[in-house]
Amino acid sequence: MSESSSGRIAGAVGLVSLAGAVLGVWIVALDSVPWRALSPATAAPTGLVLLLLVAAGWVLRSDLDGTTALHVPVASLAGMVTFGGFARVVILDTLVSATGVRPTLIVLNFVGAGGAAGLVAGLFTAKQSATIQSLRNARNEYRDLFDGIGETVFVHDTRGRILAINEGAVDRLGYGPPSLRGRSIDDVVGNGEARGRYVTDDDRIVYETVQLTADGEVIPVEVSASVVRYHGAPAVLSVARDISERRASENELERARDQLRALNRVLRHDIRNDMQIVTGLADLLDEHVDEPGREYLDTITATGEHVVELTRSSRELARTVAGETELPLEPVSLAETLQGELDRRRKAFDHATLALDGEIPDVRVQANDLLASVFRNLLNNAVQHNDREEPTVTVSADLLRGDHRVRVRVADDGPGIPAELEGDVFGKGEKGLESAGTGLGLYLVDSLVDHYGGEVWIEENEPRGTVVVVELPLAET
Repeated sequence: MSESSSGRIAGAVGLVSLAGAVLGVWIVALDSVPWRALSPATAAPTGLVLLLLVAAGWVLRSDLDGTTALHVPVASLAGMVTFGGFARVVILDTLVSATGVRPTLIVLNFVGAGGAAGLVAGLFTAKQSATIQSLRNARNEYRDLFDGIGETVFVHDTRGRILAINEGAVDRLGYGPPSLRGRSIDDVVGNGEARGRYVTDDDRIVYETVQLTADGEVIPVEVSASVVRYHGAPAVLSVARDISERRASENELERARDQLRALNRVLRHDIRNDMQIVTGLADLLDEHVDEPGREYLDTITATGEHVVELTRSSRELARTVAGETELPLEPVSLAETLQGELDRRRKAFDHATLALDGEIPDVRVQANDLLASVFRNLLNNAVQHNDREEPTVTVSADLLRGDHRVRVRVADDGPGIPAELEGDVFGKGEKGLESAGTGLGLYLVDSLVDHYGGEVWIEENEPRGTVVVVELPLAET
């Protein structure tokens, strides 16, 4: 049992005991049950007993602390003693002569009046004390919350004069509270122009700026400011969150984007152009090599074409990751895109069979001009990683009307995906592009399909091979 609960119980018991004592003395004084002889001469003791019992119930159910609850019976007892003593010492003889009422009843009436006055005063004082304590607790909780916020919090008036700060501001900026209060908010906020300023739905102003520490260090922060009332006057509450890590990440990301853009230019202007020269010269040598050398020439041609395809995939991946283009989504014809890539791959791989099982649904999907790269990489991968002399790749597409999506399946009859590579086949492992997947093309496929709001996964083909399933959302009509 808590100390407050014990105090309230003790206070209630004290009030009931006082009521019992007054009632006992009253019974002895009247030589009968009091309520059988009610008269104006007995009104005060009657009211006091009732008030004491009612007050006992209120104290027991209140939220007073232990000490405050004990003040109520003490105040009532003090009133009873004070008024009873006054009656006995000062005016008892006069009242007895004037009224003829027994001295005990006169003293009891004064005791009743004094007890009632003391009880009312005690209850008022207790309630006021409880209110003050509640306000003090609320203030302490507010202060703990104010100081406990891990961010820098300032309250300043409309002229920018700092009125209050939290411990987070003291710890982060290195200023003592006395040295900050009264100074201008501009003394701790950098002079740089605010970035990314906007107004929230609840009228808070959010922007990015910098704060200056006592040692001259510059800390990038995101500030959320709102108008409040402080000591009855309008003020501004500013909460500043340290965004140093976010800024560092943004800078690192921008550096990576610059590197990818540079890689994109190299792939587009250097490697790809050089390899096209190699394959072009290989075509010119076709009529000048004998049969034994043709095998080597074919290898050179196939390898050159594979490198060109890799540079194309790398270039498109760089566009996606580096943000060289915004890659907006738009309706794209699935039939035209998929059929076009099938026709081009058939020309590129004349030793392979690329078959279409059924018709391609005449629908538009949510994608962009890089959708062709998805199908090109899947078809290339199905042929280039096939161990048969004459690979067979079967493409099918089905409309999932209930889900407003379309599912494309690219099935090959190759060796299949080793079990240890199934989880990383799209480069989703912890090492990203360094994972043991089947190539850059599938990483590009996964990135683009995810950007389109679709899904891609691997299934086993029967009796042999792999099926890559791409599911894309239909474009809104």
